[in-house]
Amino acid sequence: MKQVFIVYDVAVREFAGEFRKSIRAKSLGELALICDEPHKTLNEVEHICRALLNAGADKGCTLLAIGGGICSDVCGLTASLYKRGINLELVPTTLLSMADASIGGKNGVNLDGVKNIIGTFKLPRKIYIRKEALRTLPRKEILSASAEILKTFLLFDEKNYYKAVALFSELAQKEETNLSEAQLDELVELAEKAAHYKHKITKRDPFDRAKRHILNFGHTFGHAIEWKSKETIAHGEAVAMGIIKALRLGEAKNWTEKGLADRVQDDFKRCGLPTECPYDDASLSEAMKNDKKTENGQVDFVFLKKIGKAVRKRIEI
Repeated sequence: MKQVFIVYDVAVREFAGEFRKSIRAKSLGELALICDEPHKTLNEVEHICRALLNAGADKGCTLLAIGGGICSDVCGLTASLYKRGINLELVPTTLLSMADASIGGKNGVNLDGVKNIIGTFKLPRKIYIRKEALRTLPRKEILSASAEILKTFLLFDEKNYYKAVALFSELAQKEETNLSEAQLDELVELAEKAAHYKHKITKRDPFDRAKRHILNFGHTFGHAIEWKSKETIAHGEAVAMGIIKALRLGEAKNWTEKGLADRVQDDFKRCGLPTECPYDDASLSEAMKNDKKTENGQVDFVFLKKIGKAVRKRIEI
């Protein structure tokens, strides 16, 4: 029987307790974390490592992380470092982590306000998708996460892009996110399809050298927007704004078909996503200098020729 050490987001304590009952493993212990951007630091990694050490976790131990993207990021980094690497399993509890953050093995923590500037690659041995984790997810989090799912389908799958727009538009009209079983099933299905596309491309480029850069569509602007807002703008909201800015820049340079930015902007608005960036280009350019893919004053940008067809360009910032 395998040994596990459980780390969970304190916000999903009840769900973590229920999930714990379903696993067949010897628990060495557990640790609750406050999973927010201010706590996404090396201090938290050290905190988990100390708990593992005190519990007697050896090289064969599995670190089981239950939570959203921040939890998987911090635990992924920990699992890659403790005793130079132990097993990692993830139980994503947010739509964003199911479709994006738990896939591909990238992890990281923040330093001095710069997002994910310290990190490694650590593929999870297993990812558990549980739709019941989404039942109590706040409406704002579901709509924010929609940006990552829509981004993936903009890159790879026009049919599912419009299917996702239809579902998220429906959910955006509700004041509260009381999901029906049919909506819950469709939401998980779309998340799994988006995750499949991400897994497929990350498998071809596990260390993010080239092909995987395509997944950063909207993120170069998006991360700068997050940084400027001091994290008051959610990741998905910043990505939505970043996608529209990337489409408009692409149109201006004749790399993107005319009118696509307006069409996608209308779709995003129907899905309850913000599309107008509150910051000017000069201040965003300054923020982009901290982007992980910036080299010699240039950054790797992703544009769309059309839905389902992406192109990468190096841009001066």
